Amino acid sequence: MYTRYILKQGDRGIAVNKMQAYLNMFQRAGYIRTAQSEDGIYGTKTATAVKEFQVFARLNPDGVIGSNTWDTIMETLKLLGVTTNIPVASSSYYLTSGNTGIDVFKMQEYINSIASVNPCLRPVTVDGAFGNATRIAVQQFQYLNNMAIDGKIGRATWDEIVNQVNKMGS
Repeated sequence: MYTRYILKQGDRGIAVNKMQAYLNMFQRAGYIRTAQSEDGIYGTKTATAVKEFQVFARLNPDGVIGSNTWDTIMETLKLLGVTTNIPVASSSYYLTSGNTGIDVFKMQEYINSIASVNPCLRPVTVDGAFGNATRIAVQQFQYLNNMAIDGKIGRATWDEIVNQVNKMGS
């Protein structure tokens, strides 16, 4: 498994802003104590809230939103009836051949989830590396969903993959 952090103190951007909003939902639900400023800056308060959530979820309270914490946040959101189109941190929401990381890893997992209910889509090895097999699976997914076929995960393909996975979890 690829173990690079997803979000940590010092990070900035839309993914941090979304996580802060989710942490505020958890605070209002009584899961954690610390409220957030939804400013997109992963500072001390965000790290504290993440640690509180990790304790709540019985995870290692390190204040870093890694793969396990991210997955648990997404599952907790589902329990609250919230769906999101940001399943993994990516500043560009664009993945192509040669990319590596947790964002590729999670998209490979999502493609395999869809493949488990659609026999026309072949599963891929989940290794965090966007290689030829992942490119072909993305092309198949795009074909099956009447999308432009380029083998890249751009905004439209990203959203369609996530929306299908969210529907499966409903």
